[in-house]
Amino acid sequence: MMRLTHIVAVISLAFAAHAQAGIVDFGVANGYSGFFFGNVNAAADVEGRLAVGGNLTSGFDVGYRNPYGSTAPSLVVQGNVTMANGSIYNGPVKKMDTNASIGPVIAAEPLNRGDLVYGGSLAAVDWRYATATKNASFIDFAAAKTQLSGLSAQLAGQTQVGSWTSSTAGVVLTGDGKSDVQVFNLGNTALQNISLKNIKAGANIVINSSLSDVVFSGGLGGDKADSTDELARFRDRIIYNLSHAKTVNVSTFLNGSVLAVNADVVGSAHLEGTLIANSLSAGANGKLELGYEPYKGSVSPVPEPETYALMGLGLVGLVMRRRSKK
Repeated sequence: MMRLTHIVAVISLAFAAHAQAGIVDFGVANGYSGFFFGNVNAAADVEGRLAVGGNLTSGFDVGYRNPYGSTAPSLVVQGNVTMANGSIYNGPVKKMDTNASIGPVIAAEPLNRGDLVYGGSLAAVDWRYATATKNASFIDFAAAKTQLSGLSAQLAGQTQVGSWTSSTAGVVLTGDGKSDVQVFNLGNTALQNISLKNIKAGANIVINSSLSDVVFSGGLGGDKADSTDELARFRDRIIYNLSHAKTVNVSTFLNGSVLAVNADVVGSAHLEGTLIANSLSAGANGKLELGYEPYKGSVSPVPEPETYALMGLGLVGLVMRRRSKK
């Protein structure tokens, strides 16, 4: 008969393995280039899918870099949609890798029209999309905000794994060369001229900032698909976690995803990742472009405390059944 200590050891090992795997899960925001809880008033374009918890009040192209064969709606808006310009696409007509390059070049390819889901009113001519379905509950934005706010707080509380230095030349983030998850806690350090080194291949990178007003500026990695600097090479595994941010300005090419649940975002550059924020508007110098770069670190989350409790009850039940057979 298996001893109680053996059973506890087996379950502990299983949970430990799960905890190591449980890096980040964007939940319903997975697969979107932009996910916002409030209004989106302007963008240069959004290369992947877009979700808006408020109203979409201006038009621009959406979804032209969606993967070939995608069936999900390219645009989901809980409120009203007003599109005087732009079109909703759903990736290319022919099979190809839509993430092999960066920028609007692929828009020259024959593209499928994309589907729209909205909850309020719709002001857009029908040739701008494939189908339009009215369904205000397609995404539970309130639940998503609760989950993603919790994720942001959890990431902000992680112990640093790696080291960093700051000087007039910029910020250098140095990994330990072996960890699967590197965490850098930058506090109120400005997010400009950041470089990365000594990161294990395939590692995920969390960059925590406690700034309330964030400006991404200077050099933040290469702007080509084949750029060889570390920030560019890890762009699909970087998260800038801006847990205290109220405003964010993306004024330079940015590699990586941004988690800023309560922030109002402006910008005139390009973000190659997923942007999760409160709202998006035009900045003083132009409009932000959201690229298509799915975050690859998203996996099943670590079990919640309730899960451990249930497993504990299951363990007690198992022991009691074994004892009853003595």
